[in-house]
Amino acid sequence: MHYESFDISASRGELMRYVSRHVRERSLSEDIVQEAYLRYLAYSQKTGTRISNPLSFLRRISINLARDHFRRDKRFSTVELDENTACEHSDIQRQLEHRELVEIVSRVLTKMPVLRRKVFVSRRVHGLSSKEAAGEFGLTPGAVDMHVARAVLDLHRAMELIEKRADV
Repeated sequence: MHYESFDISASRGELMRYVSRHVRERSLSEDIVQEAYLRYLAYSQKTGTRISNPLSFLRRISINLARDHFRRDKRFSTVELDENTACEHSDIQRQLEHRELVEIVSRVLTKMPVLRRKVFVSRRVHGLSSKEAAGEFGLTPGAVDMHVARAVLDLHRAMELIEKRADV
């Protein structure tokens, strides 16, 4: 791995400011930054890969993620709902789907390393900032972001497996 000399936690604020100039929604900016770090880590761990300018690399990943988000967003039109809009699923069916999703997420969370799970729950469920979670667990904000990114990746992988099973 070639990212030992790169201080991830020191670059987080700068990368957040960069992404925030392009994306107005703070939660979306945070998601983009976390995904950029996740992709940076995955790429930098490939055998023989050397990233000469990690911050520039992270910026490029971030701007591509933002563009992809806005492209996807344009493809889906929004429809104004009112009380008379018909629902394609019954309440019972929705409750069953929701219960299955909760069970899946719960199983994935219990399989995660303890620290990753605690950090993820603190950030995503209890709404702590990276700085607050870092203080609570004795980590850097960058390390907190990495735990959250890895937890999100674990959840995405589980959902992909479930979607593949549904296609069969």
